[in-house]
Amino acid sequence: MKQCLFTIEQNIIIKTPVPEKGIVCSNPERTLRISSHFLENPCMKIQSWGLGVITGKIVRGGLSEDFFFAYAPMGASGSAMAFHELFAAGAKEVVRLGSNDVWVTEEDMNSLVLISEARGLRGVSWDLGIDEKDVDHPLLPDHDLHRRLMERCRLSRFQYSERVCFNVDDYHAYLYPERMEAPQRIQQRLATYNACAPYCRDMETASLFLKANQFGKKACSVLQNVVKQKDELPYEGSTGDRAKANENTIAEIVINAML
Repeated sequence: MKQCLFTIEQNIIIKTPVPEKGIVCSNPERTLRISSHFLENPCMKIQSWGLGVITGKIVRGGLSEDFFFAYAPMGASGSAMAFHELFAAGAKEVVRLGSNDVWVTEEDMNSLVLISEARGLRGVSWDLGIDEKDVDHPLLPDHDLHRRLMERCRLSRFQYSERVCFNVDDYHAYLYPERMEAPQRIQQRLATYNACAPYCRDMETASLFLKANQFGKKACSVLQNVVKQKDELPYEGSTGDRAKANENTIAEIVINAML
């Protein structure tokens, strides 16, 4: 097992141990919804600087296991700090439950994305001391946990695809490149990404994989297909209702893969 010199004593926010297994989102509302649905006696353990941790027990028949749900700041650097402190506080197996940051249609909603590798994490990688020539190397999920997630998708008959995930730091730049000051540069990057099509984008998966590797822990990432580009907020209206229903189904798949 890989050794990491960081312990909970260096943490700024999470000062007490957390359960070994948990799900992390970037959307606080999603975290509150699914934690209240799945946890027995949920307790808000921490809520500070954009990081929240809710602990409780998952009960399945005769099985009762300590579990946590957390929300982390959006973006690579803020989420990296959250993942760092969760692993330092005792987390051993973490699944990110997020949403796909590419254009999503209603036809995509009844499927999810399992991240097979993450790319494009630069700033956090440099700060970790990774050579510049190596910062674009793929970051990988835990093989066994990824396999369990696939198996649970099949058992639940929930459609999934495995995709390469590209880290983005400017969410809107890749959705609306024509509005940027240098659209040709964004278009060039998108052309590179399309070589891995079908692919996905998000702002936190690469940081999770990097920190899990640093600490020698298990991590995977599951992205829900949510329609975001509309006049309403993503979880409002008919597509929002569908998204919330699928959210519970996907969380159930993840939890069953982790228990």
